[in-house]
Amino acid sequence: MISKIHKIALVTGDVEGSIRFYTQILGLEVIERFPNEDDEDFVFLKSGDIILELMPQKTMETTEGFHHISFRVESVDEAAQGLKDQSITLDQEPFDAGVGGIRLAFFKGPTGERLKLFERNT
Repeated sequence: MISKIHKIALVTGDVEGSIRFYTQILGLEVIERFPNEDDEDFVFLKSGDIILELMPQKTMETTEGFHHISFRVESVDEAAQGLKDQSITLDQEPFDAGVGGIRLAFFKGPTGERLKLFERNT
């Protein structure tokens, strides 16, 4: 069902400042930007096999810090059904993100941490 941890997402009030920190200080590489009409971009940075996603605080309407861990799957719909079959309730049913051929679903881990299923067809 789960093929790997795909990304970890952080909410930041200063996406560009965070990009500078993660690229110039820690050596991560910006691999993709998703334009956001009313706020700073969503940005993917590469660190080995894992992506760090920076999410603009204004758009996310939440406090800065950890947002979720994303798990890469071949089919969000099948993985979501597998979770339901094991009595896991989804916080958000599978949906298309509207960019980049991305499909998502959200659920919670055993201590309430936000987790996401991630599928990308490109």
